[in-house]
Amino acid sequence: MTPSTQILGGRRGLVLGVSGENSVGYHCAAKAKALGADVAVTHRPARREAALLWAERLGCHTVELEATDEASMKTAFAAVGKALGRLDFLVHALVHVPEGALGRPATSLTAREFHDTMEIGVRSLLVACRHALPLLERSESPRVVTLSSGGGDFAIPNYHVVGIAKAALGAAVRYLAQELGPRRILCNAVSFSLIETDAALHAVGSVAAAATRRHLAKRSMTQENASFDQVATAVGFFCSPFLDNVTGETLMIDGGFPTAIFELHETQGGKHDERHWHKTGMEIRSAFHDCVGDVRRGG
Repeated sequence: MTPSTQILGGRRGLVLGVSGENSVGYHCAAKAKALGADVAVTHRPARREAALLWAERLGCHTVELEATDEASMKTAFAAVGKALGRLDFLVHALVHVPEGALGRPATSLTAREFHDTMEIGVRSLLVACRHALPLLERSESPRVVTLSSGGGDFAIPNYHVVGIAKAALGAAVRYLAQELGPRRILCNAVSFSLIETDAALHAVGSVAAAATRRHLAKRSMTQENASFDQVATAVGFFCSPFLDNVTGETLMIDGGFPTAIFELHETQGGKHDERHWHKTGMEIRSAFHDCVGDVRRGG
């Protein structure tokens, strides 16, 4: 990494919710380090031993955090303040998938399953910002970034309660942007199509995840799936001082899949030169549901 690409040089940040090396949070922390930042990461107490190992490889500070416990949140930010002195950016990567819930109908969700998903996936951002505020106000260009997905905008099979939480998270970002904007704290989200994280593979299974990624690539404008590096790089830019006066926004990293107005099909010669145009938003949504149907059928 050359000095000219150190866009986070001299900046200090916290990544909330690093569950392991195959998580988006981990890659965001690694990218922030590569871009020059001093980084702290949080992990659940049960993952302490594993967290110490990968944090040492990253060269990051580690802080224990139980997202459903406000006392734990307060203690964690006190530790971050002691270690870093201020926060130039906060990356929120917390998400909760209730065990077995996504394989059942949304109408069968228990109060506890729904509460925990919303508490960890949405309210934790609000609580984190409350505790981070004194540290963010010490920065000349403070940034807050959270991670979302297309499941907050579209109905995706086997994703219901997480999709509901992601939709609420998008609203939370906009309201935080409104409240914190006068303090020059920019709040944005980065949304991305399916990446084969440990959490995604556990939730939907490796076969369904692979099939979904094949279809997303087939229908996207770039014919390419989202990657860890693409998402982490976008988050890094959103954490940098080079992004200015942009807040309450959601950046999509999905190859233009939801906004595509045509599909490319390979001809016998192997060239993508046959185009089928969609003239209305309804037809675009229909194409999305066709894709989901193909995944369900294993096509």
